[in-house]
Amino acid sequence: MTQDKKVNDMLTQMRTAVDTARAVTSAAMPAAGSGKLGAAPSAPASSMSALNKPAETTHSRALLLLINELMAGVETRFGIKPGTLVERKLVRIFKDMPMETLRDWVESMNNCSPDHSEWQSLVENLTVHETYFCRDPDLMNMLGDEIMPHLLNLRKTQKQLQIWSAASSTGEEVYDLTFSALRAMQKAGYARLFEGKLVPEAGWGVFSFGTDISNQALRTAKAAVYGDLGMGSFRNLPDDWKMMFEDVKIAPANAVPGVNYFKIREWVRQCTRFERFNLMNNRPPVMGMDLVFCRNVLIYFEDPVKKAVQTMLARAMSPGGVLVLGASVQMLVPAYFESRLGKGGPWYVRNDTRV
Repeated sequence: MTQDKKVNDMLTQMRTAVDTARAVTSAAMPAAGSGKLGAAPSAPASSMSALNKPAETTHSRALLLLINELMAGVETRFGIKPGTLVERKLVRIFKDMPMETLRDWVESMNNCSPDHSEWQSLVENLTVHETYFCRDPDLMNMLGDEIMPHLLNLRKTQKQLQIWSAASSTGEEVYDLTFSALRAMQKAGYARLFEGKLVPEAGWGVFSFGTDISNQALRTAKAAVYGDLGMGSFRNLPDDWKMMFEDVKIAPANAVPGVNYFKIREWVRQCTRFERFNLMNNRPPVMGMDLVFCRNVLIYFEDPVKKAVQTMLARAMSPGGVLVLGASVQMLVPAYFESRLGKGGPWYVRNDTRV
């Protein structure tokens, strides 16, 4: 039997054991007042609690140690440091698990690469993909009024803008950046409105690249179809943003009844591409980027990981390119950037220092 098959068999056993443990625990819980005639009297609750307490304490400690080991695996592979709430969630899930089974499963996980489906499934459940269009209006205004003019002037000879949204989630940010670039080009005379489309002038082009660790989020981003839910993707959409959407004539398979769906128009989508990428990889998936956004993920990383990611982002950028981080994220590699403070927050211009 190959190592991969052994690991897959163990993971299958683990899932089966979880389901079995839950079912057995549920079946063993008597309904209120459902004693049987002739059954031995139950021990007082306080007595039972005292008898079980040492065993429960030992089990709880062993469980926490294994969960901590599992979370260390998440941090090592993906940079994400799960918080206390995540650990509590896992305790609830695994508390009825036979300890030997859980220990074997964690050991098997430790033998898996970050690309294994089981790690992917775990990370999908630990990460939040909460985002929406034009999420930060002040930042979007700064992008159009300050950052894009800087980049267009920088690239007026090459006539090409290359944009990377790292940790792009379900794609809203990528489409925001693409649309903002086209609008800035129109304002500068490098694109024009033609039959309802923003079309770059001859020789000009925009390439927007979105990456994320979540396959599920990337599927949504590539489909480019979004539902108009109360607190969904359109909660903050300005009127002038609406031109990049069209009605969906056939609802998606997972459509919510009564909800209207809209799709990004083809003239925006044709400028974009999405791929899976783990920010823990020190080799960037693209090079020569003019604009890099990495705003909503570094808050989950410890400083050494943040520094490594920022170094990798610097490696992906061309001199004069712009890096935008989350408002609360500190720049940890200032040797590679010149800091600017705009009306929507700080932005960082890549200098000539080699990484």
